[in-house]
Amino acid sequence: MKRIRAISWELIDSINESARSCYPQEFLCLTRQNDGVIDEMLLIPGTVYGDSHSFLSMWMSPVDFSISGTMHSHPGHSNRPSDADLDFFGSWGGVHIITCQPYDRSSWKAYDSNGRVLQLEMVD
Repeated sequence: MKRIRAISWELIDSINESARSCYPQEFLCLTRQNDGVIDEMLLIPGTVYGDSHSFLSMWMSPVDFSISGTMHSHPGHSNRPSDADLDFFGSWGGVHIITCQPYDRSSWKAYDSNGRVLQLEMVD
């Protein structure tokens, strides 16, 4: 797999729209990369969305080596990972995106599996 260097604006817009649709519950999905650009969300059957948590049915996820990580929303105004988020990050890929209110192009942040902020290039 290529090193992840960027994320698409279209995906950020889709993720924020999904977060708005789930509000006040958290939205959660996996993300996929193509040629080093995160550009696709994977919705997993059996995913549970809750007011302060969400979880994936891991046994329903595909065997897919292009999965780059996870994306989820926080219903509040913080995109910082919680302790539960940090525990979850180690299970899926290496790039984890959290978006928060107001769910716009400036409300998301990417983290590595250890919770360190990642800088990703934005592409069309």
